[in-house]
Amino acid sequence: MRILLIASRYLPHRGGLESVVYHLAHEFCRQGHTVQIITNRYPRTLPAREVLDGVQVVRLHFLLPGSKYLHNFRFDLWLAGLWYFFYTERVLIRIINEFQPDVINNHYLNEVAEFTGRSLAGRSPSIPWVVSLHGGDVDGEPSMGKSQMERFRRISRFADRLTACSSFLAKQAVGLEPAIANKIQVIHNGVDLDLFSRAKSLDFPVPYILALGQLVQHKGFDLLIEAFALVSKKHREVNLIIAGEGEFRLELERHIKENGLEGRVTLTGRVDSAKAASLMAGSLFIAMPSRREPFGIVALEGWLLENQCWQLPWGGCLNSCLHPRIDWLCLM
Repeated sequence: MRILLIASRYLPHRGGLESVVYHLAHEFCRQGHTVQIITNRYPRTLPAREVLDGVQVVRLHFLLPGSKYLHNFRFDLWLAGLWYFFYTERVLIRIINEFQPDVINNHYLNEVAEFTGRSLAGRSPSIPWVVSLHGGDVDGEPSMGKSQMERFRRISRFADRLTACSSFLAKQAVGLEPAIANKIQVIHNGVDLDLFSRAKSLDFPVPYILALGQLVQHKGFDLLIEAFALVSKKHREVNLIIAGEGEFRLELERHIKENGLEGRVTLTGRVDSAKAASLMAGSLFIAMPSRREPFGIVALEGWLLENQCWQLPWGGCLNSCLHPRIDWLCLM
């Protein structure tokens, strides 16, 4: 088959979504299929086309003239969105015509999927379109405004099939649009078994607790730092390592400084899969303080290494029980 994967984010960015698309692409190739990936060109310094690990990657500007740019007086972005609203659709149609895919699989339902839907509307013969839901496109973006909710409902109805990475996420999606109940299927995320079976511990000078993920607000690393501050003086032999990168880094650095944890909490920045596995193998345990987590690839990876990986409660009960739970874990 010829499979076109369209993802809102891809390498060199790191995260659960990127990992899923990467492994899907390479497993499809291993099985003899032809795969091409289309993703967002952000930042603009990334090349428009390149081959990554044998897979052709095309990056386009999926930018829409949203009202948020006008509210923030970013008229340059609004005008750019107006241009790409038409230009990117034409380029996407051309790529589809040239590649002639047997199936198109969008990962994450946002403006990127909206471009795909417009490119496929009225197309004859039609191409099967599968939209894979990953979390924030269900419990995040639709709640941001009426237009985002309408986009979710419109695209989910138009897609031929939908997948969700967990039963909980699938139920949330059906709650937003009941009409998709008969065409959504749960396909869990997976991990590289070989990588984690041969992972070796890093030579770190002191015992440490590990947390991994994108440095974004919903991952709850700020709450983890506050929790660690409550027990850090009592357990001076234990440090905290947070591996990942993202827009929340400066906020986390502020929390570290305010709690006097310089030298006790380390922000490693981006780590590749091999180093992440080694960090896990050497940790006392892995903490996941996420405010929301549709699946939790890190938890699955931790279980493979036979570490104690605790999925901390999130949602309404997070603030009331996070600190005692971390305190109990640190006493183990």
